[in-house]
Amino acid sequence: MIKKADFIIVGGGSAGCVLANRLSADPDTSVVLIEAGDSGKGLLYKIPAGYIPLMQSGKSNWNYESVPQPGLNGRTMYFPRGKVLGGSSAINGMVVSRGNAGDYDHWAELGNAGWSYQDCLPYFQKLECYPEGDPEVRGSKGPMRITKKSIGSMNKIAKAWVEGCTQAGFSVVDDYNSGNPEGVAAIQSNYAEGLRQSASSCYLQPILKRSNLTVITSAIVSRVITENGVATGIEYLQGGTASVLLCEREVILSGGSINSPKLLQLSGIGDAAHLRSLGIDVVLDLPGVGKNLKDHVAISVKQSINKPYSLLSGMKPLAMIRALATYLLFKKGPVAEGVVEIWTHAKSLDTLDYPDLQMYAVPIMYNDHGRDVLKQEGFMVVLNGGRQKSSGEVRICSTNPMDAPEIDPRYFSCIEDLEELRRGIHLARRIISQPAFADFREQELAPGADATTDEALDSYIRNNALSIYHPVGTCKMGHDHMAVVDDQLRVRGIERLRVVDASIMPDIVSGNTNFPTMMIAEKAADMILGCGG
Repeated sequence: MIKKADFIIVGGGSAGCVLANRLSADPDTSVVLIEAGDSGKGLLYKIPAGYIPLMQSGKSNWNYESVPQPGLNGRTMYFPRGKVLGGSSAINGMVVSRGNAGDYDHWAELGNAGWSYQDCLPYFQKLECYPEGDPEVRGSKGPMRITKKSIGSMNKIAKAWVEGCTQAGFSVVDDYNSGNPEGVAAIQSNYAEGLRQSASSCYLQPILKRSNLTVITSAIVSRVITENGVATGIEYLQGGTASVLLCEREVILSGGSINSPKLLQLSGIGDAAHLRSLGIDVVLDLPGVGKNLKDHVAISVKQSINKPYSLLSGMKPLAMIRALATYLLFKKGPVAEGVVEIWTHAKSLDTLDYPDLQMYAVPIMYNDHGRDVLKQEGFMVVLNGGRQKSSGEVRICSTNPMDAPEIDPRYFSCIEDLEELRRGIHLARRIISQPAFADFREQELAPGADATTDEALDSYIRNNALSIYHPVGTCKMGHDHMAVVDDQLRVRGIERLRVVDASIMPDIVSGNTNFPTMMIAEKAADMILGCGG
């Protein structure tokens, strides 16, 4: 068993797979990637539509749950995180999104040198393979292949959404990842030729035969070992056995916005008073560890229709068997593609510099994160605010590394987030009311036509809002007293220790977070190897 390596990467998710690839490209550098989940083998991880049964079963998922949220009238929130090689990129909805250029310029304005949009753009290009895009802003030779369906080949609900948006005054955007996404656009997805393009399949699987790369799965890291302010290795548990792995150069935490702060706290790095209350020896009083948790929270407008345009017919047993057979024979058909085809980026207020709303037209209706499908013809508009101001926390509750931490997003602790979603509901209703839907539109099922007052809509949102799975910020990058890492992603006060994942974001981006996380890892690899970045 390996006992020492140059680099130890803790977490084999979206960031960890990228780092494993880039850091092990030098044959003289030894790299260990250690992951709590398994290797993720099996058909569901390859089929683009496989994320639906994975979500419903909770497989390859930490299946976290938040503490009760006062802003949600005491509800807890399901908080899925990938627990498998590839992390959440192996089980998510495959939406390719950068957010807005202004998101990254904001990071730079906070004092993080080298993190403006123009600084980050080469790393977005480096990771993607999208030859159809403008080469000035899109990459064509990266590992992650991207597919975009033509609007003409979409389902009837998606086509009506495009028409309804244009009737409501929105422009059709050819490439929402080119800097300004405002308008309605076909979703770009990380699948190609019927196969999911996860961080594992694109970055890790092709390099597993490298002799200088060791991948350890089904292992829980219990702490980072530090000596005199220097990270020297890790302790981990695998199959009931505790082991130590030492590093020559760096320990890199890529466990994500929940597990990276958890591991720092278990290692004695965090808020000193909290650590002492659990009997943990304080290695470094770093109060920002686990703070600044931000997440996109979503609400839906459910609309019944009088024609069979939804995906319900495809969920009948015989239809599902035919779809699977078509996939196995030809890598085509409904399971070879993403479910959601179209979305809109919009401003909830005209005074905003760039969009703060994402609106997905989903051709089926469900509750409880897709685990409860409504057996009725209809569609729903799932919308989330993009720039949440509410901020929460991740805290360990014990010294046992097997225990889940306490997750407290404090949803709607900032009332502006609630008002943003309320405005989003009004906008979704305005689009659905357009002539494009007149031929099959029936009644609004939720929140319902009678829910017109602010009080009624706020009650609906608090009782029904769901996370859209974009937690960030819990090891934030910066220079103030709550920053955990500097703009080189080095943990402040501990040498040879970095954090490279979504937790370093000083503020949430106004888009999905998977591709920004991989961008961060691409950029961090250059930093670590001294190639710029």
